[in-house]
Amino acid sequence: MRNATVAALIYEFLFDVYRLLDAEREYNCWLPDEHGVPREAFNHWYTSCWEWSTSVLEEAGATKALVSKRETKSDIRGPFSYPVMTLDECHRADFSDFETFDNYCYAMFAFQQLIDQTSGREVNLDVRSDRFLEEVASKDDIFLIESIHCVRFKSNRFEEKVLTRWREIDVRVFRRKDCV
Repeated sequence: MRNATVAALIYEFLFDVYRLLDAEREYNCWLPDEHGVPREAFNHWYTSCWEWSTSVLEEAGATKALVSKRETKSDIRGPFSYPVMTLDECHRADFSDFETFDNYCYAMFAFQQLIDQTSGREVNLDVRSDRFLEEVASKDDIFLIESIHCVRFKSNRFEEKVLTRWREIDVRVFRRKDCV
């Protein structure tokens, strides 16, 4: 069994946040953070692939939620967050406290949703980082690299490896090793 690291998946999620912020820049909201400083807000629009990946990023400390006064009075999390680290900082960050198979399954489940909702079985390399081929696809047996231009998602292998464990997990949360 070959798995990409959780750190590599975190990087891909943060890359996606920056990619979407850049693509939607003229429409993005600027909202105050906890100190009143305006931040360019990433909005996951309550879309599952970005909700799940945002939960990974927030737990890992790569992004931070922007919370409105209304949200502090409810259990419902809002859709807005902002990056607190650059991609270079994310690449250098030590995410070893998150390297567990359950976190890998959680992150890969979120990544698979992202792939399905943005490109289907063939990974759209135009929306992935330039690190994706080396750090994720070549390290994980869920992907089939047909060429430097074509990477396919192996749904049977994903089912066998990730979803088998996913169905066994009682509480599906992404968390530090010491919080298990």
